[in-house]
Amino acid sequence: MKRNTDLYGGIFMILVSLLFFTKLKNLTIYSKIFPIAIIAILTILGIALILKSVMKPSLSEIFVLGNKKNVILVVLVTLAWVLLFKKIGFVVTSFLSLSILLCVLNNNRDIKAYMKTFIIAGCQIGILYLIFSKILYVPFPRGIFF
Repeated sequence: MKRNTDLYGGIFMILVSLLFFTKLKNLTIYSKIFPIAIIAILTILGIALILKSVMKPSLSEIFVLGNKKNVILVVLVTLAWVLLFKKIGFVVTSFLSLSILLCVLNNNRDIKAYMKTFIIAGCQIGILYLIFSKILYVPFPRGIFF
């Protein structure tokens, strides 16, 4: 059944903004500045999406699943990443999760494609780690490995 997905998306964005807004009470005045800016932008975009859905509605399917196995695997890997993040650590958990996701979603199933996937995952996680830990001084959870 086709629905006005822009309307649902706009409502979802506003609800997420409200959820984030309720989490601001424990922050100091200075640490609230960036989250409030993001929440304001998200709310404005949600309102714009709702207005677009009313003025120029576009109907489409809400959930179109191609390969259900891939969708289920992505959900399971993401869930495992969330559950193991603090126990194993950011670097190892993120590298393994991203590598698995890239391997599963890649159509090539040869050793060269897998090596390329591991290099991409390693570089991406390494760059994120360096930027956030060394430049922005954001501490990451340390697990049993790293």
